[in-house]
Amino acid sequence: MKRVLRYDLCLGCGLCEAVDEGCKMRINDKGFYSPHPIPKDERLKKICPGIRVKHEGSPNTEAWGDVAMVSNAWAADKMVRHLSSSGGVTSAIAIYLLETGKVDAVLHAGCNDGTYLYNSLHVSRSREDILKRNQSRYAPALMFSRLFDILDENPRETYCLIGKPCDIAAARNIEKEYPEYAGRIAYCLSIFCAGMPSYNATDKAIATFGRKEKPTGLRYRGDGWPGYFTATYPDGSSARMTYNESWGKILGRHLGFRCKICPDGIGLLADISSGDSWNTKDGYPDFTEAEGRNFCFIRTEKGKAIFDGAVSAGYIEKEELDVSEVKNMQRYQYERRHIVGWRIAVVQIMTGGILHFKGLGYTKMALRTNYLHALKDAWGTFRRLSKIAGGGRNT
Repeated sequence: MKRVLRYDLCLGCGLCEAVDEGCKMRINDKGFYSPHPIPKDERLKKICPGIRVKHEGSPNTEAWGDVAMVSNAWAADKMVRHLSSSGGVTSAIAIYLLETGKVDAVLHAGCNDGTYLYNSLHVSRSREDILKRNQSRYAPALMFSRLFDILDENPRETYCLIGKPCDIAAARNIEKEYPEYAGRIAYCLSIFCAGMPSYNATDKAIATFGRKEKPTGLRYRGDGWPGYFTATYPDGSSARMTYNESWGKILGRHLGFRCKICPDGIGLLADISSGDSWNTKDGYPDFTEAEGRNFCFIRTEKGKAIFDGAVSAGYIEKEELDVSEVKNMQRYQYERRHIVGWRIAVVQIMTGGILHFKGLGYTKMALRTNYLHALKDAWGTFRRLSKIAGGGRNT
């Protein structure tokens, strides 16, 4: 774990606090969660999603992993669709699972009560609970610091987990290392992820509004598609900026190093993974406000069963989508899938092979990319990691 921290591979998920009683998660000077003191429990080597992401079997498509079915979809309920960050499919499926009794509760990230900024794992047991926390939170979240407590307090309950791909990887690792919890997380729904910005990044975005008082509420997206980054203030006023301004110019430029070498931004280990099914213009995503729409990769038979069930029950609507169209909607993810193997190779060399990534399909794609571009990217990774290691671990 010393090396995980030294090389900035920590995702701040909270597992260290859950497993090691003497460890607590704190926000470091870069605006990310970090464990203190350094945890010593040996089980963390097998469950830390920063260094261990394992996919069983071989992906059946090169770029996008296992795909049993692909579809465009959106929440049939217009309010759910409008309030959500994109088409509301994940929220609608979660509501379907609750209302049909397929799970007892949903585990997902949400803003802590009494704050506009800090996020952690929440337990939702109703449609109302889901809709309180159905927008993206482009900031860190303590997803697992309380997980074992939740599972132990309700030993007969089953759950659906909604999270980033690294959260799903953590859940899969836990199930293997702690067989007593096997089957408790019955379904895993993932969102496509381009990286986790720091809390400092949110502060910088809010600072552009030029207000002295702190917000009472903050919405990163939603209330439209893609929706606006919107801060509300004590006097009832608000200030906002577009998604392109917030993510493209501020939030997306303040990611941790581990996100730069992410082997899975597309939810390879989930039952269903979804993202923005952007309208495209000249081969690139068009962020003009519109009615939200998701593309969905249904990855497992279990995922297909609940997706089809949600459609049949009227929770979501769908339309056909050719998987080849996703390349233009998600060009960043497509290109990253082809280059990340080179970054990972550099990290493995410099850290003595600390990463345990398996079955994710990036090696073949790395060998098919432009070698000159790949070598330049690898050199950039070497320089960044050298600087990180030279400065010591984050505190």
